[in-house]
Amino acid sequence: MGCASSQSIGVDKYYHFAAGATTSAAANKLELPAVSSAFIAGFTKETYDYVLYGQFDTKDLIATTLGGLIVNYIIKKTNERKNKKRNRQDPKSME
Repeated sequence: MGCASSQSIGVDKYYHFAAGATTSAAANKLELPAVSSAFIAGFTKETYDYVLYGQFDTKDLIATTLGGLIVNYIIKKTNERKNKKRNRQDPKSME
């Protein structure tokens, strides 16, 4: 009857995705490796969970890293478009 997947994504994964996206955006502003920063943030959180609760959730780590990857891609594409637009405006033709 339905075409939805039998597995649902828990709300927690969305939080991890958002955390990775935020980390990546901040890393871009600070000129740090964005995707690596998101991975490190996720890995650190999951290591913390492992030490405190004995559980390391690889899917949480993937969600965090994926958030960083996608935001980094969007930022790169946006910057490429800005640079193309800037390069189309020839400063010599404005004289």
